[in-house]
Amino acid sequence: MLKILHFIFGRLYFQVKGYQTERFLNLCAKNHLVLWELKPVSDGYAFCIRKSAYQTLVTLAQKTNVELTLQKQRGLPYFLKEHRNRKILFFFIFLCAMMIFSFSQFLWEITVSGGEVYSKSDILKYVTDNYYHLGTLKYQIDCDALEDHLREDYDEIAWVSCSVQGTRLHIEIKETLDRKTKQNPKKPCDIVANKSGIITKMAVKSGTPLVSTGDSVKKGTTLISGLIYYYSDDFTVTQTDKIKADGEIIMRTKEVYENSIPMEYYEKTITDEKKCIKNIYLGQYQFDFPSKQKQNHTNVVTERRSLKIGTSFYLPIGITIQTTEKYQPKKKILTKKEAQLKLKKQLEHYLTKKAKKGAKIVHCEENYQRKNNRYEVRASIIKEESIGKIRNIKKLTKKQEEMIAPTTAQQ
Repeated sequence: MLKILHFIFGRLYFQVKGYQTERFLNLCAKNHLVLWELKPVSDGYAFCIRKSAYQTLVTLAQKTNVELTLQKQRGLPYFLKEHRNRKILFFFIFLCAMMIFSFSQFLWEITVSGGEVYSKSDILKYVTDNYYHLGTLKYQIDCDALEDHLREDYDEIAWVSCSVQGTRLHIEIKETLDRKTKQNPKKPCDIVANKSGIITKMAVKSGTPLVSTGDSVKKGTTLISGLIYYYSDDFTVTQTDKIKADGEIIMRTKEVYENSIPMEYYEKTITDEKKCIKNIYLGQYQFDFPSKQKQNHTNVVTERRSLKIGTSFYLPIGITIQTTEKYQPKKKILTKKEAQLKLKKQLEHYLTKKAKKGAKIVHCEENYQRKNNRYEVRASIIKEESIGKIRNIKKLTKKQEEMIAPTTAQQ
């Protein structure tokens, strides 16, 4: 920030020498004159000051009879003075500033983080096909509505946060809801089951619980309602409020894990790798460079790189880089023991990922078999995990209202 202010208002670099340089520096301090980058040199001191302090500095130099030499001038005022006759230069500077301002009003990048069940490409395709594409005006983006649609259309998404940062729409998703998860909706909400199972633990922070420990619930059941009921002495409802439901629900769930690998497969050995620019794009327009026809035994990976200012100010200009890897295929045949070991490692990796997300594996029963030219594993997994997803508040049924005793309503 200080460097920006120095550039806008200008600064002067001086060298001072003489018999009373120390007195000169003391007077500068007494007059609250700030000397930047003060350092000793062979026959005096070097420093810089703001342009506005020039007259005060000259007065103090004359008073102490020291020699003050101007070394250089830096900053916007001197740049404008030096190039005041270059009208075309200032025209293009103004034009670039207007272009950047115009670009800042549009959406030029969409990023997704946090998902495992759903790939980033799936979420991006969903958003661009149904709601917002690159080039959409930022004021047309409704982050709250997009959050609601994502939670409703994707069962495994428990929590989602959408925000516009610069010219980027960032979507952060979580597939489990726990006490550490921030409640992102600005409006009241319920917490519903995103899986079926048996409740083993329940801690309600806010809202009205509609289930209890030991209950068997189905997917989509409301677990904690955002509706709060206030009762009178004769147990009649006097007032109803809407809040954000919050809590942690642990459920015992069952899952069937299936995986298979081919008996025969090819192992790739990379022999050569090349990178090249495939095309340059400007907004919706794309300029392709000539490229060689894809050869046999090659992997081709394309990566899109956008020009940006800072971390979130993306511009509609960029390149697509194509990486080509040549490989040598080598055929291999798995034995039954090797296949089971490989499938077992993949299953253990899957269970480890679940454990890192907070799930406790209670039981896992595995069954390995060969079918045609593939080896298969089918595992029955019983686990305890945090469940629940946020949903807009829905009115309770009569049966649910009857289940709520006045003493259990959250006051």
